[in-house]
Amino acid sequence: MCGAEQPRMSPAKRVASRHGSAGRRATTAGAGVLLGAAALALLRASAPCWLSPSPASSATHRRGALTAALGAALAISVEPPAEAFDNAIKIIRRDANDRKKKGPQPTEIGLEPRKFLENALGMKECTDKTPNCFSTTGVEGLDAGFHLVSPWQFSGKSPKAALEEVRDVILTYPPGQQGIDGGGFSFIAEEQNCIYFQFESLKRGHLDDVEFCIEPGTNMEGISGNMLLRSSSRQGFWDFGVNAVRLNWISDQMRKKGGWKADEITQITHPIYWGANCQGGETRKAPFSVREAFPKYCPESPA
Repeated sequence: MCGAEQPRMSPAKRVASRHGSAGRRATTAGAGVLLGAAALALLRASAPCWLSPSPASSATHRRGALTAALGAALAISVEPPAEAFDNAIKIIRRDANDRKKKGPQPTEIGLEPRKFLENALGMKECTDKTPNCFSTTGVEGLDAGFHLVSPWQFSGKSPKAALEEVRDVILTYPPGQQGIDGGGFSFIAEEQNCIYFQFESLKRGHLDDVEFCIEPGTNMEGISGNMLLRSSSRQGFWDFGVNAVRLNWISDQMRKKGGWKADEITQITHPIYWGANCQGGETRKAPFSVREAFPKYCPESPA
């Protein structure tokens, strides 16, 4: 732990069966990276605050430890197979002119001081005016119905158990469900307060980053609390409903477990997001018709 701050994320232990395997009131919504032995050694040498109990020398060091460690690790991280994650529904062979469009690895992943939260720890807000991101950090008057989602509430279980439930549910996620995430997914990192996954589209190889963190300040000995979350596409304008459909699958599984209040992202709760994507799915370059794929969320016929 770095001083008295929220513990930072440590690298996930790679397990073969797992690989692939929110007036201006802001609300809050971790991550790390899959590391090989060389990356772990480098991080231990270059980011002791993140990986060891030694206190940080300054607030600045503490604030940047996670981001710096993530960047260092990415330089030498163990890459997924060139074609797809292990649990992709199929492998698409690509030539040199049709490489995957993964997009740049995002910065500021995890719990960091956020300007929307008056520098309190939280998850990154959705900064672009694009309908392809959800976060529990944002400006209520601007992001409601668009990017902002409520924290998922859990009860009757410890925060640690709640995070483990979310992790275990995602590990059972079926790539290709409702025609999305056919490129599979990977469990990238976990720590006692955060988990981080990546999901990939099948045809274009686009990557989405999905994070869940226990809300800072939660009584870790209690049996209730809030789970912060963020799900975002790395590139493009529309996401054609993919981030919503994915989160809705996960939230549905959590509600079935009991002890969870995790709202569905619908046309009523997020009309701006769904309105844009339902229309975007009718454009010439759309990978599929959003209205046809998700009629529940696009009930009206195009004008």
